[in-house]
Amino acid sequence: MRKTIRRGAAALLAAIVLTGSLSGCSVLKNTRVVLTTGLSGDQLFKIGKSVCSLPEAMIYVMDYKQQYENAYGVEMWQHDFGGMTLEEYVKDTIIAQLASIKAVTLLAKENNVTLDDAEKQKISQAADEYYSALTDDQKAYMGVEKDDVEELCTAHVLSEKVYDEITKDVNTEVSDDEARIITIQQIRLDSLDNAEIVKARLDEGKDFGTVAAAYNKETQTTITLGRGKKEAAYEEAAFSLENDEISDIIETSDGYYILKCVNNFDRDATEANKDTLIKKRRDETFNAAYEAMMADTPSEFNRHKWNKVHFADYSGEAAPNFMTIYTKYFGN
Repeated sequence: MRKTIRRGAAALLAAIVLTGSLSGCSVLKNTRVVLTTGLSGDQLFKIGKSVCSLPEAMIYVMDYKQQYENAYGVEMWQHDFGGMTLEEYVKDTIIAQLASIKAVTLLAKENNVTLDDAEKQKISQAADEYYSALTDDQKAYMGVEKDDVEELCTAHVLSEKVYDEITKDVNTEVSDDEARIITIQQIRLDSLDNAEIVKARLDEGKDFGTVAAAYNKETQTTITLGRGKKEAAYEEAAFSLENDEISDIIETSDGYYILKCVNNFDRDATEANKDTLIKKRRDETFNAAYEAMMADTPSEFNRHKWNKVHFADYSGEAAPNFMTIYTKYFGN
């Protein structure tokens, strides 16, 4: 269960990033872009009292540098992708991810979430493994010290722990009917006249699949379906059918449907859907707490400092991968 919840935390953090603007990061939407005021030394941005340093960001820079250069080559950084270069896109992605993680650590303070001694020891070990694997040239380019690596590891661990804490009381009871997954066949028609013709042929005993092949406007005849995925009339008809039963004509906003039930209760798929619904509840609970906190949390971002970072400025050997080492110690 612990590993499942940790996966949920990681997935949610990714979702927070993806729903933000990759041209600036939604977490920093009320940000003052500054040169020096309010930020000092290597501080890159601040969300409330949570600070991200430039060396921490450079750890992500090295991870992404390796990933993208392996995929596209070193010459692609200045290639235009719809009005922004690949470098600009990746740098915005890095800020979005770091801002999300740093923002979530504020919730840790609000909820009295702290690290235990075992976690602190693993953070130190992970940071030591990463830092000791860096070459002198890499350390110089990144401006990184072991403390910076520990700071980033700590933010990741706290982000996962606070997700567990905030969602611990979420109701995990999901009924079979709420999670029920069914398998049906469908035929969609553009007009009521055609729907009545098809229904008459099915009533005569014609094979559903054969009729569907001749008339269906949908690309898929056989589908699996859970609740909340179709219009109310479609869903009500689909979930009321017994195995091998054929529905009446169903009118929807995109045409007329006739359905046949293949399996009105897929046990394995239903059990898997229960996990999905529980995760959705957890995510909604966490998001509510996150958004409430961020609504009035001030932030600052030293874009001038960030604009000076360029992937092509380092051309040496590949650095160790931070996330690979982090996952080694803390799992997914």
